[in-house]
Amino acid sequence: MALATKSYKRIWRPGTSIQWRRMLPPSLFFGAVIYYEELFFKLYSFGSLSWTSALFTLLFTIPFSLLLGQFCAGVHWRKGRRRLFLCVALISLWIGAQAIYFRLFKTFLTIFSLTKLTMVAGAFGGMAVGEIAMNWFPVLMMSLPLAAAWIFRRKILPEYLCGATGRVRWLFLSLGSYLATVALVLLCGGGALSLRYIYLWTATPDLEARNFGVLTQTTLEIRRVVFGIPTDHENASGASSQFDSSLVGMGDSHEDAAPVFSPQEYNAMELDFDALIAQATQEGNQITLDMHQYFSALQPTSKHEWTGYFQGKNLVWIVAEGFCTLAIDQERTPTLWMLANGGFQFEHFYTPLWGISTSDGEYVTTTGLIPKSGVWSYSQSSDNYMPFAMGNQLGLLGYRTLAYHNFTYTYYDRDQSYPNMGYEYYALGKGLELEETWPPSDLEMMEKIVPQFVGEEQFAVYCLTVSGHLNYNLEENAMCRRHWAQVKDLPYSEPVRCYLACQMELELAMQSLIEQLDAAGRLEDTVIVLSGDHYPYGLNDEQYSELLGHAVNPTLEIYENTLIIWNSEMEQPIPIENYCASLDILPTLSNLFGLDYDSRLMAGRDILSDAPGLVIFSDYSFISDLGEYNAKLDQFFPRDGVTLPESYLTETLAEVQNRVAYSAAILDLDYYRTLFAPQQE
Repeated sequence: MALATKSYKRIWRPGTSIQWRRMLPPSLFFGAVIYYEELFFKLYSFGSLSWTSALFTLLFTIPFSLLLGQFCAGVHWRKGRRRLFLCVALISLWIGAQAIYFRLFKTFLTIFSLTKLTMVAGAFGGMAVGEIAMNWFPVLMMSLPLAAAWIFRRKILPEYLCGATGRVRWLFLSLGSYLATVALVLLCGGGALSLRYIYLWTATPDLEARNFGVLTQTTLEIRRVVFGIPTDHENASGASSQFDSSLVGMGDSHEDAAPVFSPQEYNAMELDFDALIAQATQEGNQITLDMHQYFSALQPTSKHEWTGYFQGKNLVWIVAEGFCTLAIDQERTPTLWMLANGGFQFEHFYTPLWGISTSDGEYVTTTGLIPKSGVWSYSQSSDNYMPFAMGNQLGLLGYRTLAYHNFTYTYYDRDQSYPNMGYEYYALGKGLELEETWPPSDLEMMEKIVPQFVGEEQFAVYCLTVSGHLNYNLEENAMCRRHWAQVKDLPYSEPVRCYLACQMELELAMQSLIEQLDAAGRLEDTVIVLSGDHYPYGLNDEQYSELLGHAVNPTLEIYENTLIIWNSEMEQPIPIENYCASLDILPTLSNLFGLDYDSRLMAGRDILSDAPGLVIFSDYSFISDLGEYNAKLDQFFPRDGVTLPESYLTETLAEVQNRVAYSAAILDLDYYRTLFAPQQE
């Protein structure tokens, strides 16, 4: 035993290179595994791979692989092999889950979402199992590294002990490779949306995963959740260009007086930003100070001929699952067609898909704010003060405010967020009983809920529907089977016909709503608002193209949609040419109902005002009056005859960045409570 000990000491004495040879095989193995799975994810999810994406994904793979190699090689070989298999399994599970999740929901799975896994699994566990079974190919491809880890475990980690010497140097090597890669990214500053800008500033999971890989995107997501989203005042135009903060909360104070706007002419409240700025300065609260400075310098939207057009009327506001323009047909869905063509006609309306939760589309619509990347924003807002929510605004005016959802009461924490938005909330499991089908019936919900509010003196009702939910097939979807006879002869594939069948249940629900309101004599004094929560991502691009009649542009065109704002007293349709999105619905309704709100404090804008239209997408693509910007190509396509101002692109991207960043800051800091706390009861 003494000889063996002496031999061990001679082999592992400091200064030899054996520790490096010990750690190199697992590091190389992890590098091969991560890079293989990252490239597979890109090709499977995005269908393409650029050389810059391949290069930077490789470079960011190196520090991960070195760190994991040290983690497995720095212990006894038995423990090291267990760690090897466990790490490969976790990496494969995470990247593989992202591939399937992205294919299903067109968004990324986040660590925050994992904390709600029990909720999601309970509601959609069966669907998830079915989706995994259908997507067996990525499951198989992600299983190959696990098999390789088992087969080659003896060569990767031979059967002898590894001392602690060399670990620190290996950690420094991992850190050095990471810093070198980041430095290289910082040198890539070409273009309006450069790799440097994406890495340091934006909150764009799609572009991060495309350019840097899933694991790096995850680390950037964690950074945003912990430290917030940076603002960009350096490139911003107008009043906000006076600020030079690089992060929310890191801005310099200034002594300029905030501009004063008359509430009689503008949708701006009498907020004493000068006093607020002075208080934040005195308290040393840099984050709040920066926000006061930013919002006080913004130009509010003007009041106009449509201000108060619906003042005093009732409201039924519907966010419809998977609703899109292509589901409307004059013969098959006459009620939806009448609503879409008889009120305000928004010619250029979009429902962007945001990057974390499918409830984000609902959050955008009902708050006028952009959801924060990395968290469920609607859930996170449950403890915040939300004065501009329609339930809270109209509730103060004496309306009875109710919210309904024909799905599980607690899903996405709506049992907390809806009451916080000012509504009495009823759903499955609390006050609403429906036939047990999947998806539940919108028609049955409407038949049961209208009698609960139609007799009220004034009512404001919010409904979230479910009948249009995926999957679009006859086996899993009761709404598809219910309306199959009406669509079975249409010249489309089965998933497309099933989608149209689902939306026919929404048609019947809207028909029932109109008939019940009319029978009660409440149709004339009720405004009906309807939009989709997102486009029907349960259809792939090829299937969506069937409905369009041409190949769809998946970057922008696929999100084009219909917004319904209708009242039976509108004698003729009113065409609106402004470019707009679901982000703009709340400020538009607030103005139409003549409510007291501050347009500076929302990321959306009143569509009917003279404010320039700006449609923002989750990857920072945008559409404006001047043209369209494709962030994936980092290219702007101007409209015919448009000459683009030299600084237009960088300034508009800065505006996009600031709207994203300050929306997140409002959520994180409960900013509305800071502004209006003295007025709260």
